[in-house]
Amino acid sequence: VEGSGSKTFSNAKKFLYTQPETAKKLLDMITESTIQYLKAQVEAGADMLQLFDSWAGILSPDQYREFALPYISRICDAVQEVPMTVFAKGAYFVRREMGVLNCNTIGLDWNMDPVESREMIGPEKVLQGNLDPCVLYASFDFIEKETAKMLKSFGKTKHIANLGHGLYPDIEPDKVKCFIQAVKSFR
Repeated sequence: VEGSGSKTFSNAKKFLYTQPETAKKLLDMITESTIQYLKAQVEAGADMLQLFDSWAGILSPDQYREFALPYISRICDAVQEVPMTVFAKGAYFVRREMGVLNCNTIGLDWNMDPVESREMIGPEKVLQGNLDPCVLYASFDFIEKETAKMLKSFGKTKHIANLGHGLYPDIEPDKVKCFIQAVKSFR
């Protein structure tokens, strides 16, 4: 829809506003293709799946509820062979709705408060995240402190320690090791 990379996604959003029914037909096709792809991943040996919606935050809450959440829900309902994590970056406004998705884990970006998220999502889901990946540019001491702070905020149950999004290509591998060691040594 955009035709190339975009900072504003104005063509995609224009499509949602001006041709909502056509957009939904396209989303139906993308959803079915995604379901087939994820099932093929399971057949190929995947033990767990993660569904990324890295641009969720560009949509308004109403747009997300209309043009994203129903399709994510269909994917979760259709792919039940292995545990699934759903990660929607910037979708802080639908955390409560994420709590009722038919998935095991909800990934949180670094802008989502873990305590508030747990209250909204509920006690049954595993939460994953949510250290800001840019923390890994900082000193080793700072990485250790921020990792411990993150782990404390999630409490002792149903949490997978992770970053709040992906690694950047210029992050030093030793900084990633520091994060992993900080998680492993946390008490």
